[in-house]
Amino acid sequence: MRLSKAVDYFGSMKALADAVGINPSTVQAWKKSGLVPAKWEAEVNRLMEQPNLQKVEHEYESVDSIISRYGSVKALAQTLKVTPNTVYRWRDSGRIPNESLAKLAS
Repeated sequence: MRLSKAVDYFGSMKALADAVGINPSTVQAWKKSGLVPAKWEAEVNRLMEQPNLQKVEHEYESVDSIISRYGSVKALAQTLKVTPNTVYRWRDSGRIPNESLAKLAS
């Protein structure tokens, strides 16, 4: 199974990791191959069949557009008081945590 399919379903790598009950860094390591390992594929498929775990569709702004609005990764990192590497990880996962989004909204 393609990792992108599972991430699209759950909404983020962290959400996928939480659903499966593993560390998010484990899911992050799957990016190298782009596939969900055979060991986890059956569990991920099973979870994706449960309608209550489907991500809720909502409007969102892409991480790249938020970075653009602040001018650079470094500027966004300074605004949120995180490291630039944290912002790069958010960009890779395709989402900014809700707590950090709340800081941007205020």
